[in-house]
Amino acid sequence: MKLSGLKEFLTTKLRNRYRLIIRNNRNLAERVSIVLTPMNVLLIFSSLLVVFSAIAIFVFPLTPLRYIMPGGGEVSPRDFKVLQEKIDSLEYLMHLRDQRDSNLYRILRGDTSESDAVSYQSFPQNPASGWWWVQTANAAGEAEPNQTSATKPAERKQKLNYAFIAPMKGVVTDSFDASVNHPAVDVVSYTNAGVKATMDGTVVLSHWTPETGHVILLQHRDNFLSVYKHNSVLFKKPGNRVRAGEVIALMGNSGERTTGPHLHFELWHNGEAVDPIDYMKF
Repeated sequence: MKLSGLKEFLTTKLRNRYRLIIRNNRNLAERVSIVLTPMNVLLIFSSLLVVFSAIAIFVFPLTPLRYIMPGGGEVSPRDFKVLQEKIDSLEYLMHLRDQRDSNLYRILRGDTSESDAVSYQSFPQNPASGWWWVQTANAAGEAEPNQTSATKPAERKQKLNYAFIAPMKGVVTDSFDASVNHPAVDVVSYTNAGVKATMDGTVVLSHWTPETGHVILLQHRDNFLSVYKHNSVLFKKPGNRVRAGEVIALMGNSGERTTGPHLHFELWHNGEAVDPIDYMKF
């Protein structure tokens, strides 16, 4: 009797009808009216539970989310190899970016030391390949290979293949001398003379520093980088493409290290400063 009475009570309660009304808070106008019963609400929640369970069982194992689920399985050897290759590629790109930033920092400081010099590409460095092959005289007067002295004949011949344009015609007041930390030539011309791009390239840096004033850097082909310091005005922004001979700035007297209106011009190749006079005529 008690069991049948409980069953009748629950059946009655589950079938009781309730009305859910949503009204506008300002004028109390009725917007939505829904008739519900406890049985309907229970069926709705049960259906939703079944749907989400089906998604978890059949969909998640087909997506990368399975790796964060308990017992979701292991990465297949093929997927692991692909992920490893992507990680290696990202590490290599980060390494190249660190090298580029290091070179740019050294150039801005005017540092010509080779102890921390890095290049953007890896070239063969054995004498048989011809790269970095230079001749110096030893104690017996015989020529021997040296990787730190003057440019090798093959490289001097290679310079003829590049069409360099002097960034500005004028008088060279201070020449290239790495021993006194001056990896550049200083050129003086008329007031507000135009500074031209020495080769086709891309602007990688164009800003102002307290020491060197308005500075602009151009990246050229074959790992050449040209630097123009102490300008009065800069006409280009990072990312701009420039043509050889295009005016990119005006000669000035900006920065703490300046000794008067002039252009401080640097030319770098493979992360090392080279004498611009060997490549062009001012």
